[in-house]
Amino acid sequence: MKSMTGFAEGRFELETISVYVSFRSWNHRFLEIMFKGSGVNPETEKWIKDIMKDNVSRGRIEVSFDLFQQDQSQYAIQLNERLLTGVLDKLVHYKQLYGEHITLSMDALLKIPMIFRLEYSSEHFAEKEAAEIQGCIEKVFKDFLHSREIEGQAMATGLLGNCEKIQANLEAIKAEADQVEKEIFARFKEKIAKYLGELEMDERRIVQEAGIMAEKGCINEEIQRLETHVKRFKDLVHDTRLSVKGKEADFLAQEMTRETHTIAAKTNSMDIHEQVLEIRREIEKIKQQVQNIE
Repeated sequence: MKSMTGFAEGRFELETISVYVSFRSWNHRFLEIMFKGSGVNPETEKWIKDIMKDNVSRGRIEVSFDLFQQDQSQYAIQLNERLLTGVLDKLVHYKQLYGEHITLSMDALLKIPMIFRLEYSSEHFAEKEAAEIQGCIEKVFKDFLHSREIEGQAMATGLLGNCEKIQANLEAIKAEADQVEKEIFARFKEKIAKYLGELEMDERRIVQEAGIMAEKGCINEEIQRLETHVKRFKDLVHDTRLSVKGKEADFLAQEMTRETHTIAAKTNSMDIHEQVLEIRREIEKIKQQVQNIE
């Protein structure tokens, strides 16, 4: 089991270039990858996506990728002079009106969108240099996957603990269910006989009607289905063949919730209701955790 939350970073000093890579992820229904950094371009994005391919299926992943090289020819400085001139012409007017109250910082001006950007060109990478950079990315990505697996293992332990508590409460409900059904039967039989009063009616018919009412309050099927969902959930946690488990785990948690609602609706036993509340508490914990499972 893998969590959708993870983080890893690394800085590497190669012969002519410094490389910084980081992977950070959060839970998300689908796979969404965001790139930022001075080293990001179509070619390096393809490197990273090829490395990530078949290893992540869900989550919002932010990839930071910076390259720093002494050779300035690798950088393309883009300055939109016409736009900068236009912005300065507008600001000069207000500078003349308010004087020293307005300062013109070049640092602030260069942060205005579309005025300045620094593009890195990887077209001149030597084959050896490109391989080294990709090796750096692979190492950090491997650490990133490991961080997701470690958190996933901790989540699995907690989820199995929740399942054990649900099963313990189910055993208590099963112990009460048969007795509750007998009480329902006896109570309805008594009520039917009371309402009939002096009217003649076959005793077998009274028993039949009481049995029908008792059957409506029977919760054995719901208990069996809930047990099945819990077993399937535990099998899912233990299954090492599946790489993506989050959606099925969420579905099973919803089904478990539905069964507890039905059990609560079909019985008036306070003891069973208390057990149901305990089960719901554990299911809510499960539902919170499965939102972060890949």
